[in-house]
Amino acid sequence: MRQWTVLIVSSLIVFSGCNSSKKPNEANLKNAIDQYLSTQNRACVTVDGQFPHDVPVGDKSGAAAKLAALEHAGLVQSVNTTAVVRSLADSLSLTPQKPKSVKRYTVSTEGQKYFQKVLDVSGRLDGFCYGHEEVASIVNWTEPQTQGAYTETTVTYTGTIPTLAAWAKAPDVQQAFPSIQTTLSNVRQNQTTTLHLTSKGWVVNGS
Repeated sequence: MRQWTVLIVSSLIVFSGCNSSKKPNEANLKNAIDQYLSTQNRACVTVDGQFPHDVPVGDKSGAAAKLAALEHAGLVQSVNTTAVVRSLADSLSLTPQKPKSVKRYTVSTEGQKYFQKVLDVSGRLDGFCYGHEEVASIVNWTEPQTQGAYTETTVTYTGTIPTLAAWAKAPDVQQAFPSIQTTLSNVRQNQTTTLHLTSKGWVVNGS
């Protein structure tokens, strides 16, 4: 009889454990959102085009300022050389372009630690990621609603970037990439996302 009691209790514990991930509680919802956020490159800065980047000597454009800040931070390195640099206007011209003195930027060994291909509205751009967003707190969630085969809940949460790369704190980098401060501010605000229930637990829609 004792053996049967132990077996029944053990079975109940296993059953409970298998289904605990399906409960709409703070821990499960946070875990699901964190898993989704780990796949998103939200805390990144990008540069137009792909490396290597050729910038005419004396160029004062925004792109030049960004690359100069990244070089000062140690993420890229440059050498002086000559190359044909074609702007959009040049690409429409039939006149051959002469080589110019340029600074050629490439990703440094240190930069490789942060280098990522970042998805943007214009496609995948070369970029550097300075951290990953995580859930700071679950504010609330709606009562799960079932429609057809889907059970969904909408979660409101605040985020954080717990480990910020040192280079992203540099004033000249933040000046060249104002999106860093914007991102750090935005993740702390209330955000909403919708999750649905699967056989393994909750997942963010679109994961």
